[in-house]
Amino acid sequence: MAQSHDWSCLTVICNRDTWFREDEVYGFFDQMTDDGFFDDFEQVIFFGAGPCGYAACAFSVASPGATVIALEPQATLDPRVTEWDDRFTHMRRTDFTERYGYAPDMLDGAKDTYVIYDPSDRLGAMHAALFERSGVTRFRARHLGGGMQLNLMEMGVIEDLVAAAAQGTLDTNLFAKMYRARRTHAPYCKKLFATVEQLDRPRLAEAACAYIAGHFGAPRYRRKLKALRQALATDTEDTADDGAKL
Repeated sequence: MAQSHDWSCLTVICNRDTWFREDEVYGFFDQMTDDGFFDDFEQVIFFGAGPCGYAACAFSVASPGATVIALEPQATLDPRVTEWDDRFTHMRRTDFTERYGYAPDMLDGAKDTYVIYDPSDRLGAMHAALFERSGVTRFRARHLGGGMQLNLMEMGVIEDLVAAAAQGTLDTNLFAKMYRARRTHAPYCKKLFATVEQLDRPRLAEAACAYIAGHFGAPRYRRKLKALRQALATDTEDTADDGAKL
């Protein structure tokens, strides 16, 4: 993507999920700030997902005026703030109060920030709510929580998303248009079916299952569809019999 847009690309990688809470990382960004590294670029974009989404927000303070794109980021793992999040208890002794700590506060100098989250992911949505402030636009991507970056990549949305953010044209309407690609993305459709099935809405489940079977040709869902239609037919017959008895 950087090559196709003739952009420079700097990638910071960790070999495990550390949320980049290390003195060496702080020193790295301190050095770039002291050297005026980011001043050599007309535009700077910080991008990341999950723990890297947290880092994209937190370290964006090193480049005032940057654009930030964070997919399902955490705001902090400080248990005094997010004790309700029990997914990362092994990180609770890690200090999130030092420099580059509370991610939402680090966005005060950003030009634009876009946070994309799944409202059906309760804990992820609670983190996203902590980012609600001036200059931050939040987009809802239902049924993509946990692996959102991979799903958006497979949907062919990531490049257009970042390009629109760079151009300053990304808004709710444009994101909604991009997100229509989910209709041809099998993992999304399957998550939607699973959700509807749990709601005990047989006709909605039948419609979702028929869509999957028709568009993706999945044998498992064709069998499910047959069973759903048989169950609906039986319910209709039982209802008719009850009416006749009345």
